[in-house]
Amino acid sequence: MSVSDPLVIHELLPEDLVRAEIEPLLRGVWEVVQADAALRPYDDSEPWESFVAGVRAPRTDKHLTRLVATRAGIVVGVGDVCLPLLDNPHLAELGLVVHPDHRRTGVGTRLLAEQERRAAATGRTSWTGGFPAPLEDPAPAHAFAARHGYDVVSGERLKCLTLDPDGSLPAAWTALGAEVAAHAGAYRIEPFDQHVAPARVEGFCALLSRFHDEIPLGELDLHDMAWDAARLAEHEARMDATQQAWFGAVALDADDTVVAFTELALDRAHPVRTWVGGTLVLPEHRGHRLGLAVKLASHTMLRRAYPGCTAVLTGNADVNAPMNAVNERLGYVPVERWVDVQKRVVPT
Repeated sequence: MSVSDPLVIHELLPEDLVRAEIEPLLRGVWEVVQADAALRPYDDSEPWESFVAGVRAPRTDKHLTRLVATRAGIVVGVGDVCLPLLDNPHLAELGLVVHPDHRRTGVGTRLLAEQERRAAATGRTSWTGGFPAPLEDPAPAHAFAARHGYDVVSGERLKCLTLDPDGSLPAAWTALGAEVAAHAGAYRIEPFDQHVAPARVEGFCALLSRFHDEIPLGELDLHDMAWDAARLAEHEARMDATQQAWFGAVALDADDTVVAFTELALDRAHPVRTWVGGTLVLPEHRGHRLGLAVKLASHTMLRRAYPGCTAVLTGNADVNAPMNAVNERLGYVPVERWVDVQKRVVPT
C-alpha cells in the first residue's frame, strides 16, 4: 500500500453496523482507534468485544453515520457524523481519527470534506469536533482545524486519579469524609447502581436537562438537553447491553429533591480505568460540599466494586474553579487537554 493507491470512502449507517459481513471493516476501524489511543498518556484502549457492542447498540437520541477511509483494502481513517435528534437540532458532531502511520497523506482532509458535505445536507449550522492535546504544546490537530475554518471555542484539562492496585481507599479520603459529614446539614447522599431509583428519575432527568447551561462551555454552541424517563431508561438499557457498569450518587435536600449528581462508567471487560461522565450541583445548593460528597461516595463505590481499577479520568474547564478544587483534593492530576473546535455555517 502507498499514498498513490486510491482512497475509498465507505459509508456505514446504523442499520449496517449489525450486519455480520461488515465485521472485517469494523475490525479495521477498531484498529485505527486503538492505534490512536496508544498515543495517549494513559490507557485509553478498548477491547474488541466492547467496541463492537458499543457501535451496534441501537439508540433513538442520535443518528450516526460512520465514514471509513481505506487504501488497498486497509482502513486508514474514520470519520463520524453524529446528529442529535432530541435536542440541539442545529448541531452536527464530527469525529475524525486517522491512523498515525497514515497522517499527512490527505486522509483527514478527504474525510472531513465528506463529513461537512453530509452535515450541510442536513441543514445543521454548527459543526463541532474535538481532539486531545498535550498539556502545554499545541497538537498537530490545532493547525488542521484552523486550516479548515474551525475555531477553538472551548477546552478542558483532562485529569487522572491513580489508585493503588490493592483496592484500598486513599488515606486522604477519611478526612474528606469527615468534612462532608460536618457540612451535610439536611442534605443526604444516595448512591445508584446501573439504574436510578424510580423516586429519583424525575429529579435526575431535571439535572441532566440543565447540565449544558450550568457548566462552562466557552463559545461552544451547545444548549440544554431534553431528558425524560424514557430517554434515561434507554440509556440504562444501552449500558446494560454493552456491559458498561454505570453508577454514581445523588444529593437530596430536606424535601427529597435531587440537587446534585455525579456518574461514572466502566467497561466490565476492561475494568482497569473509568471515566467520570458528569457532575453537577445546582447553583442554589452550592457551598455545602455537595460536589465533594457525591464524588467521594461514587469513588468509594468504585473502590469496593472494582478494586482492580487503578485509574479514574475526568475533565474540567480551567474556569470551573470549584470542581477543579474538588478533583485536586481527591487526588487528580492533569495529564492532557481536550480542545473543542467549531465552525458555524449558513445553510444553503
